[in-house]
Amino acid sequence: MKKLALAATVALGISALAAGPTAASSLDAAPSGSVPTDGNHSSESAAAGEEAAEDDPKSHDEDLALRYATMTLYEVAHGKGIEYTVDGLKAGDVVTTSLNDKKSVVKKDGPFDGSVVVDEEPDVPTDLPFTVYVERGGETVREMFTRVDLISEGDRGEYDDGTLLVNPEEDTNDTALGTDGVNLTMVNCSAEDEAVFRVFKKNTDGQTKVWEKRQLAGEDESASVRYIADSSKDLWGRYVITAECGDLEDSAPLRVYIDE
Repeated sequence: MKKLALAATVALGISALAAGPTAASSLDAAPSGSVPTDGNHSSESAAAGEEAAEDDPKSHDEDLALRYATMTLYEVAHGKGIEYTVDGLKAGDVVTTSLNDKKSVVKKDGPFDGSVVVDEEPDVPTDLPFTVYVERGGETVREMFTRVDLISEGDRGEYDDGTLLVNPEEDTNDTALGTDGVNLTMVNCSAEDEAVFRVFKKNTDGQTKVWEKRQLAGEDESASVRYIADSSKDLWGRYVITAECGDLEDSAPLRVYIDE
């Protein structure tokens, strides 16, 4: 992975949001173009040959993203627990989750970084679903569902500055991409740096930017967003995802196959 600060190779496997690559044959003939699909890749190559972007898909689920979509049984019940980000909030909004009764008041307009600790450490690795609620003026204005894939043990290790994490994985099917989407997190930025996430899709002419989102890095020095594709379009194919914050940049491939 090529970047200003050399990133460690990241592989976070999870089955909560995407099925396995059972239809890989649908991508046998990959379109030609300048977008890298594996190994060494950078956002510089993703920016070359950029065409006009398609309309951004609209979904309230885009407002919720997990910092880590895969966690250990111990992690969800200790420390900060499950960390998440909700975009587009207003100062005074109240954020709660279905995992406990803790209320958090949003201090300023924009993205809100929250966390929730599970009361008891789960006994077995499984999916941990939960809902994040936003109240405004005493009324619930948003209900956002997500889930964490639990593993019995593991070590995420230390990431270099400006590392892009793609969860649940870099292979997914078109149905999952158009419903649950993928979580994107840029870790180890400087607090208050603006992180810019972009998604490019390969085509016969090179590549097209299909999505972009910006977010300020929080006190945890990371920014998290969720990319949900426009399900009215043909989604299968090869993509590259790029992220920048300050002088740091990173990228990762995304392969989408047809759900059969």
